[in-house]
Amino acid sequence: MRPGTCATFAPIGLTLVVVAGCGGPPASEFAADEPSPAGLYVDWDRADWLVDRSILVNVRDFTVAQNLGRRDPVAEYRVAITYAAEWDSLGLIPFLALNEDEQADRRRLARKHLAEARRVALGTLGHYREAASRGFLPNLNLVDNAPIPPGAETAVTTAIRHLTTAAGLDPSHPAAWRDLAYFSGVVGDRRRQQRALDAALAALDRVDSDHPAEGDLGRLRRDIVLDLAWLARDLGQPQLTLAYLDHVEPWLATPSPERDLRRFEARLLRGLALADRGDWLAAIGVARDLPRTEVLSRTPRGGARESLRWFLGAPNLLALGYDRANWPRQVSDFGRRWIKALAGAPSGDSRHTLWLLGSPPTDLEFPPRLAARYWQDQGRVYARAGDHESARHCFEWSAMYRPFLAFFPIAGSRGPSRLGAAEASQRYFTAYGMFFLCGDRGAYDRDAAATVAERPRPAAATGF
Repeated sequence: MRPGTCATFAPIGLTLVVVAGCGGPPASEFAADEPSPAGLYVDWDRADWLVDRSILVNVRDFTVAQNLGRRDPVAEYRVAITYAAEWDSLGLIPFLALNEDEQADRRRLARKHLAEARRVALGTLGHYREAASRGFLPNLNLVDNAPIPPGAETAVTTAIRHLTTAAGLDPSHPAAWRDLAYFSGVVGDRRRQQRALDAALAALDRVDSDHPAEGDLGRLRRDIVLDLAWLARDLGQPQLTLAYLDHVEPWLATPSPERDLRRFEARLLRGLALADRGDWLAAIGVARDLPRTEVLSRTPRGGARESLRWFLGAPNLLALGYDRANWPRQVSDFGRRWIKALAGAPSGDSRHTLWLLGSPPTDLEFPPRLAARYWQDQGRVYARAGDHESARHCFEWSAMYRPFLAFFPIAGSRGPSRLGAAEASQRYFTAYGMFFLCGDRGAYDRDAAATVAERPRPAAATGF
């Protein structure tokens, strides 16, 4: 049997070194005996977030234009998740039952597939980071007139293909599973993401406690459990989210700048889960105790709350070439407002909910793992309040901050191209024609249901 498989995530310091040295992806695969980047941990969200969104917005539009008319995105994804190697794909227990030589051969090839996946993904990001460093004027030509580098528009598909094979060859490699889980989540394949995260934890449990990369293993476990907590929330299981957060707390106990970011994320997610569960008082209590945090600031800030604000505040109006690490910082209470707005008011007064939410902070750059989720939830709040124009803008911003959105086939960003006849203000995005990414979930569900209802039924329908 050759079943498909799933994979991981990464640290701040390593990512900066790795991305800077990648550049454009080379044409050949496995060009070296020991391809790089290697290692256990890559902070994929931060690696993507460091690329100027002003470039990715235009790249995304170009990619959407190229893919909206395609007829075979589902087939392309099925090829990506097909295991392809000389040896059969194995589960963890059968793999551990192999003799040492067989395990070593499979691990050697699996490492090459893992490194190839990272080379393609990080190399594509590195290309656009290098482009940003050239400044504003050169990028006008680069972004608007130059084609996407060969292979960049399928970087995610290529990465998933290699990671699927890597995890099937060596199911004891937690980083391969974690990377596969990450990119499965990027394209919205939640089932495959959950299976890969579970497999990553099982592989981690088999790693020797005296492993030389103990710190990276700790980061992997921490991020895997946090990803499971977010995934449970996405699937409408807030109680399971809270259980995962209880489990991850010991991994966040030791103070450090990196862990402080994850600790803030975990506390914020706890408040969101309590709000989702309808526990208003507990959610408000978490919001009140949540510290304000520093976020990056962009200027100028937009005008009044209207379309002009969203337009003026968008990153594609900024001069390119800025290094985000040097942008000004300001203290924000966005986390408190986020929780309170989702918790709403006991009376259900939408005006009070919008007051809790505050003006859309279009001048702020939120942390890498939170930006897309923040704007998605704000869109939901506006949609519930009946402000569909603001909701649409929020959903567009959520798409703009979804990791790697420019590098795989998407659809739905242009209203007339969507399925069905939902209102133009109710926008959503899908991947590969089969996975919901972000936007108005209700509009997506209505369109999907209408599409199914319109399909002709077989002449001898059985009712199943």
